[in-house]
Order: sequence, then structure tokens, then C-alpha cells
Amino acid sequence: MNFLRLLSSEVVQHITIHCLNTSVWQEGSSEKPSEKAVRFKAWNGQMFEAGGQLKPEVAADDCKIKDGRWHRTLFSFRTQDPHQLPIVNIYNLPPSEPGKQYHLEVGPVCFL
Repeated sequence: MNFLRLLSSEVVQHITIHCLNTSVWQEGSSEKPSEKAVRFKAWNGQMFEAGGQLKPEVAADDCKIKDGRWHRTLFSFRTQDPHQLPIVNIYNLPPSEPGKQYHLEVGPVCFL
């Protein structure tokens, strides 16, 4: 990993959360991140979160639709600090309840 970081000027990773009747992202204000939104811990310990200094790009947020069908929220992480990726942990995932489900699709890290 150290060798890849030394040769890279940009790093990209995508994470998709597939969900059934449960929300995973709520944009917070710039002063206070939403307490219900997922948070992502970077390789260097920093947090990507709604309303935070570091935020993922949210390409689609269809998990807020609760109609008994599967939807997805797409997160993109792009940074010029090669020490921020990969994402090593995800916090605030919704609790398991009957009729509410989710699963994660974690993409590879691309060192550019």
C-alpha cells in the first residue's frame, strides 16, 4: 500500500448501499452532521460524513424511497490524499428490523 500511495496523486473508491424500506443518508447542516446518516472512517482515521469537512459525493440517494422495493444509495470517494482511502469502517448503518434490510457493495480502491 505504501508503494501505491507514493506513486499516486489521486484515489477513488465507490460504495453502494442497497436498501429495502430504510434510509441511510440524510444531509445535515454544515455545523451539525445528521445523526441518522451513515459515516465512513478513512484509512487515516478521518471521517467522511454528511455536513462534515469531508463528505462523500452522493451520486444517487434512492434509499429514502420506502415502497417495498429495493433501492440504492451510491457514494463516491475521490481525494488527492492517498492516505484517506480505502474506507475501513462504516458507522450508523440502520438496525435490523422486520421488513427493512440493506447490504453493502464495496468497490475497489483505484490509485491514480
